[in-house]
Order: sequence, then C-alpha cells, then structure tokens
Amino acid sequence: MNISKGLKEKLDVIFSEWIKIMDARNPFTIDIFPYSTGVIPLLTVPHCGKCTSINYCWFKNEKGKKPENFNYNGMEIQSEDKGLYHPHCHCVELPLKTPEPSDIKLIIPNGKIEYTIKNKKDWIKSMGYYNTNNFINVLLNKTKEAYIQGDYVKLIHNNYGFKININVFIPGINDKYGKLYKIKTAYMVFSNGKLKNNTLLGGWAS
Repeated sequence: MNISKGLKEKLDVIFSEWIKIMDARNPFTIDIFPYSTGVIPLLTVPHCGKCTSINYCWFKNEKGKKPENFNYNGMEIQSEDKGLYHPHCHCVELPLKTPEPSDIKLIIPNGKIEYTIKNKKDWIKSMGYYNTNNFINVLLNKTKEAYIQGDYVKLIHNNYGFKININVFIPGINDKYGKLYKIKTAYMVFSNGKLKNNTLLGGWAS
C-alpha cells in the first residue's frame, strides 16, 4: 500500500517520542540572550525566565530528559490556572517528528575545539585518533546521533537554559579498532534543534 507523503509525515509525528515546548504568546527564546546572562526575566515580562529558556526547544518525551511538570499536589488552584511548569504558565508540549541528524545544529563557541585539541590530545590519542580533526568530526556527528536517540540526561534547568549531558559512543580506530568508548559531553538545549556546547569532552560516561 502506497502512503502519501503528507500522511507519512502525520504518522511520523503521531508515533514519535519527541516533543517541542512552546508558548505561542511568548516571542522570546534563549537564543537571543548572551551566554553569560542567560534569559533576563525583566526583559521577558510577563513570561518567566525558566519558561523562556525552553521555549521552542525539543526534548525526548521521557522523565529526566525534559522539563519537570509543576507538582500541584495539596494546592487549591483552579484547573484552568494549572500550567505545565507553574501556575498560569502557557507552555504546551507539542508532538514533534523524531529529529534526523541533519535537523540538529551544534553551536560550538569560539576556542572550544582548539582548547579540546590542545588540552586533551593524549585522551584523544588513547582512542586511536592521531588526527585530532578527524576525532572532532566523529565526536560531533556521534553527538547528534546520541541526542536524537535520547541518550542524554538532564543536569539542570534554570534561566541559563536546560543543560544536558549527552552520552556518546566513540568507535576506536587504528590500534584501538574494535573498541567502543563511552564519553559524556555537555550542551544547553536551544530552540528548534540547536544545541550550544559547554564542554566537548567532559569525562568517561558511566
């Protein structure tokens, strides 16, 4: 049976395990604020900083991989005032087609790659990579793959954004061919499939 492109796209969304957080009333996203300050709540009134920091962001729809819903247990509050993350919050979770690697854009601040190559050269070589540029390319591609597989965990969510550790499997090459190395790399989730890097190599993942 042939399925039309439009129907396939709808089915891809229905059966996806991904969501996009969106407040249609809020024009702000974390992308427009400096990394050093994160969201500045005074500039986003009446929208709160934490909600703005995840506006239009993509998440795997699982506990520990998306913002925590507000706990209203024991509170007397009208149902129409119960937002996702705080009373009167207008954020909603919208179903999202499972991202492809090409949908993800990694934002690497100036100097991050150079710092990693200079200060973690021995670690990179221990995985068989004597060409550090080759390693960086593998790392970035595998990071995208790991993120869309949901192989990440929440670290913190505040006005600076939603910080995650992505667990990345790096295949060994040359004399380490056949081995698989699990490392962690830290990012902030930005809007519409963007991830802003904090740490390229943050340690071995457990």
